[in-house]
Amino acid sequence: MAIFKPSLCDLGQLVTPLNAGEQCVARALSSLDDGWTIYVQPRIAHDIPDFIAVHDHYGVCAVEVKDWANAGYRQTDDGAIEYRSCESGWSRSTEMPRYQAYRYRSTIFDQFFALPGDNQRPTVAVRAVVVLPQYANEGARKLLARPSVTDDELAIEVWGGNGLKQSIEQIVRGRGCPIPRPESIERVKRHLAKSEILAEIESPAQLSRDAKDIATNPRNARIRRVRGPAGCGKSFGLAARAASLAATGRQVLVLSFNATLSNYLRTLVNARCQEYGANPTLVTVTSFHGLCHRIVDDAERAGFVSTCPPGHDDFDALVIEAEEALNAGTVPRFDAVLIDEGQDFTLEWWNLLRHHIVRPDGEMLLVADPTQDVYEKQAWTDNERMLGAGFSGPWTELKGSYRMPGDIVPIANAFAQRYLTGERLSGEVLGDHDDVVQRSSATQRHWSNIDRICDLGKSIGQEVVRLLAENPTLSPRDIVFLCESHNDGVDAVAEIEAAGHAVHHIFSNHKPARPMRKRRFWPDADGVKGCTVHSFKGWETPALVMGIRRSENSRRLAYVAMTRIAGRASGSVGYLSVVNGDLQIAGFQSTFEHWAAPRAELRVL
Repeated sequence: MAIFKPSLCDLGQLVTPLNAGEQCVARALSSLDDGWTIYVQPRIAHDIPDFIAVHDHYGVCAVEVKDWANAGYRQTDDGAIEYRSCESGWSRSTEMPRYQAYRYRSTIFDQFFALPGDNQRPTVAVRAVVVLPQYANEGARKLLARPSVTDDELAIEVWGGNGLKQSIEQIVRGRGCPIPRPESIERVKRHLAKSEILAEIESPAQLSRDAKDIATNPRNARIRRVRGPAGCGKSFGLAARAASLAATGRQVLVLSFNATLSNYLRTLVNARCQEYGANPTLVTVTSFHGLCHRIVDDAERAGFVSTCPPGHDDFDALVIEAEEALNAGTVPRFDAVLIDEGQDFTLEWWNLLRHHIVRPDGEMLLVADPTQDVYEKQAWTDNERMLGAGFSGPWTELKGSYRMPGDIVPIANAFAQRYLTGERLSGEVLGDHDDVVQRSSATQRHWSNIDRICDLGKSIGQEVVRLLAENPTLSPRDIVFLCESHNDGVDAVAEIEAAGHAVHHIFSNHKPARPMRKRRFWPDADGVKGCTVHSFKGWETPALVMGIRRSENSRRLAYVAMTRIAGRASGSVGYLSVVNGDLQIAGFQSTFEHWAAPRAELRVL
């Protein structure tokens, strides 16, 4: 018998109860052998499929069920579905089951199965089907014979009720596939099973007092703004707030600017949902532009035509189109909208969310660190403008820095004070640091200066190889290297792979391939991990190699990279290596490598 998650006896506790057709499909799926795991109503990005079936040897299959009455529906020549009603005859439906299943398949493959270097189109290892239990196979296929949006829908098989009775295994196995990579199957299972994923949060991190205030919202504020330095617990508090709201049955939207960060936030949210006993399907975690893309796509399916004037770049045009769609009536509402790395957001984006996405009595939260404003948005520095954003009262200020080892905090502060301009927030090692963190506060630090900037990527790769060679207890999967440019990243990857180490990375010299590689970059992948500083913002790692270039924004990016280091398990040492190509800051090497302030000087009681 197949393994169900949640179990068959717990299906009555689903947020959306199974209808008769879905119950019929569940019974059929239960007859599969125990090599299959069936996930019921799991969340994948924006969507919640009815079922996803996973097998180590046969791959993944999403199942979309429509309990439509036979002869109650028909398809028009343009692929639209119409339904019959007693009052008005035939009416046009917004449902597109084959297209919906196609989106499931694309999302699962692109965001939860494929490696960064895989092809863009899904392989046969990831499939999706539509099942109409009240139809026979022939009638179901005739009803959905035409694609509603794209010819790619034709790859989605359609089955009726007699197909369930004849061979449910044939439905989910499709035409067969080569045995999938174990790491891809494992990653899908981890996501769908609501697991914690990262070793660092298998037991969700202890929240500091300030992070608990973010999580509990003790004053029941409807709109909050919180800022604090790197490592102060902003993301942990936000994830806990999302889980706390979901535990009361509310729909929550968690947003970031970077697509890669949304993968990490989903990990944090899943861990907190497990801790709070909340259903994680109530929490949607995505990037802001990912949300805009879904809004526009859904609106276009309903007949919306954008009037966005030419001359905008793709990102700006997408936001304009999304606002047009929202004004036209496409409104996905949430009870709460929580924004991480808020310094990457503009005031205009915030107000779009405030006016169109959050429900009128809903909650909004923005957490930010102006020191990490690498996109130079400077959206939250004008108090007069912020009066139009619905904020009242001052920022809630967080001071402690808990993620970074205690010896890195003053070094990062010194770097920011010496080399950064504009508003800077300094972290402090507070008195509850060790109680909250419960892991090592020591690092092994190394700084090297290079004369030729063209050697930066190669030197970064060589430093990764050196760390692994000289520290045999250090696992490759614990090491991250960060570069400003893709060219440097490609060079670093070549050095590391030449030494025999696998690398999971986002880098490409082919610009159109980069967004896809970002979506497929995840925190628990095997091998050394390589990323740009921009896309790693908000993440953490116990062993980090970072490069510094000479561009106008390089020093701020260097600060951001430096603050991604996290303490390791108590008794272990963290590793932070800098490969510096900016000779004007070469003198910081002494401060970086030899800082040894007494513990009493590091701690603020």
